Amino acid sequence: MFSFNGGMILLLQRLNNSMNKAVLLFIMLFAPAGLYAQQPPAQLPSLVDENTLQQSGFNAKEKPEDILRKNIFVKAEASKKNVFVGEPFLVTYKLYTALNSQARVGKQPAFNGCSIVELSAGKEGYEENVNGKRFHVFIIRKVQVTALQEGLLQLGVATVENVVQLINAAGTGFDNFSATLANAPLSVEVKALPAIGKPLNFSGLEGDFSISAKADSNEVPVGENAVLHIVIKGSGNMAGIRTPSVEWPAGTEHFDGSDTQHIDQDNYPVSGYAAFDIPFIGTAEASVTIPAIKLSYFDAAHQAYKTISSNPVTVTFTKALTRNEQMDAVVTEDVSNRKYLWIVGAIAATVIAVWFISNYAANKKSQLAKDQAEKQETIIAKPEKIATPVSSSSEIFSALHDLGEITTEKDFLSKAKTFLTKALQNKFAVSVSNEQELLLYLKNQQGYAAPAITCEHIYTTCNRNLYSPVTDENIQEQLYFELRGVIKKLYELG
Repeated sequence: MFSFNGGMILLLQRLNNSMNKAVLLFIMLFAPAGLYAQQPPAQLPSLVDENTLQQSGFNAKEKPEDILRKNIFVKAEASKKNVFVGEPFLVTYKLYTALNSQARVGKQPAFNGCSIVELSAGKEGYEENVNGKRFHVFIIRKVQVTALQEGLLQLGVATVENVVQLINAAGTGFDNFSATLANAPLSVEVKALPAIGKPLNFSGLEGDFSISAKADSNEVPVGENAVLHIVIKGSGNMAGIRTPSVEWPAGTEHFDGSDTQHIDQDNYPVSGYAAFDIPFIGTAEASVTIPAIKLSYFDAAHQAYKTISSNPVTVTFTKALTRNEQMDAVVTEDVSNRKYLWIVGAIAATVIAVWFISNYAANKKSQLAKDQAEKQETIIAKPEKIATPVSSSSEIFSALHDLGEITTEKDFLSKAKTFLTKALQNKFAVSVSNEQELLLYLKNQQGYAAPAITCEHIYTTCNRNLYSPVTDENIQEQLYFELRGVIKKLYELG
């Protein structure tokens, strides 16, 4: 594709009379400000090379547009002409030039019906012979494309605007011409994945992968947090990796996990890993085995589905720690142990608070300051007990039922927090109303590690959605389900 306008459009400094020497080659590639803001165009480097290209001229028999057609063009290349849905392939847009020119991207290619990963294009150009002629080649854009639906996938077109200098027929000077170049249309045939042999749990992942799993500790006291680490490594459609399904054995409870992903975008196919950390606890003394975790993907190179498995993970749940043992562990174990960092921080915060309170009251009444400090020191670790419960268990469950009748989301979120606070106060007969102090007290109670995690999630979710202009989808139903479960658990534990 080619459009052409002739004439003096840019004043350039006259070159010296030694026409047998190459002149300045200056090729810059950029997009207009604000255009394609989500995907900045690749940049071609500026080059100054005294021994690369000869300045071209034309005579009356030649048309400038014919010279430009032969010496500058844009080309799009796909690494594959036929792919499966979900199979990644490489697409590269290049500018070829055998003339001294100035150039910029007029339009970046658009990609519809597919997802893309931008790859590093590199800053240096290179040389390539095309039909016996030497061209300098610059990469405009390089992407890994993944087709999302079957059929003919039409890839986008890149346009490059050029200003070219040509020596006039008399050899006494040069004229400037402009041309807008574009790559020829490029398409790829996308086929549906084979129906034969497709695993039931297939999620659309394609490439070549491995999976591993391990626990952060193979011996954990009952009720204490353990973490299952799952790592999926490989190359291909990394965006297709989902949280693996785990068959949790009886005697365990698991919670919402976290995931991280690292992708190397310097090479094709894109490679990297996805890591998943899932916390869990044991509910009784026993040795349990988490079965091998399966991962299914499509191997396009062999045109076959593959299912791989991690190793099984065995964990022994030992006798639950007493409160004294928990506190001893904080003092004696390495403080880098993440399971206990929050206790260390709480103790430090308490000491600082006591120091300020003591100094503030010292000038008024030293004995009062001492008593106040001793009382403050126990606020977090051991809240003051109430003589009688705030309300009976039946009243708590009745209040829970009333909470489920609320129809306004914001009202529900606010009252859900208040209800959970009162339920915890009633359960443990404590007067503390601060959320963090209540959670800290709950975590310190033997056998309440799992409810503490759920309560913390409820508080966090309520706070996030209360102050967000848009709430999570189905948040009211999800939170009510969690509240009902944790209240039942709390009052079953005695």
